[in-house]
Amino acid sequence: MITAAVDPLSAAGFAADVFAPDAVLAYWDGKGEETAERVTARGHDALAAALARWRNAETLMAVRDEHDCFVEGRVGGQEPATFVASLQLDASGRIARCLAFHCPVVEPPPSSGSTVALPPGTARLVLNHYFSNLTAGQFTGAANCFSEECLYSHPPYFPGAERAEFRGRAELLAGFQAVRGARPSRLPQIVRCVQNGADCFIEGVVDGDPARGSFVSSVSLDSDGLICRYVAFYTDSRVPRL
Repeated sequence: MITAAVDPLSAAGFAADVFAPDAVLAYWDGKGEETAERVTARGHDALAAALARWRNAETLMAVRDEHDCFVEGRVGGQEPATFVASLQLDASGRIARCLAFHCPVVEPPPSSGSTVALPPGTARLVLNHYFSNLTAGQFTGAANCFSEECLYSHPPYFPGAERAEFRGRAELLAGFQAVRGARPSRLPQIVRCVQNGADCFIEGVVDGDPARGSFVSSVSLDSDGLICRYVAFYTDSRVPRL
């Protein structure tokens, strides 16, 4: 089952039988905003029905450790989409919890991926620096965590808006200043960070008053350890980890 968990959204592998009997799948059913509260599926039949939307999924990037597997990929069909999933694994390698997101297609991650040799803690260091600067409204410092030619994709900042996408550090800085603004009451906290070379995924929550939702981000680093691609997903619902 470990092999299935490493590439759980492959055409052959992503099916209800790779989930533990008591597994939970939290996903967006496509209704309302992409940040809407997750729908929860439990049990073989409910899982099979929910997973049908990913029948033609292609995994583009996967990173795992002993307890977690993260994937990003693309779904074809009439409504193509980019998806990510955060998977918690049980002792047998079956999926015990899956938090899934999807959005309109985003440019795929660099093909070089994990072939770039970077120390294991590189991603966490630059991401901590990014979040601390962003929360403090220090947008130049936040933008400097990204490469000159970066791609940054973020869920809509306002209801009814399109997904935000910035290309290049200069455009990203302008976007932070014009669209985001300082949000001292929103404190993103990384709860899991799994890196393999230049490939990384994070899962986190947004604390504050009131406490807010859950997020997953797909992150690619360049050879200098800067973020060259950042694709974020967020839900207003808090989806507890096991």
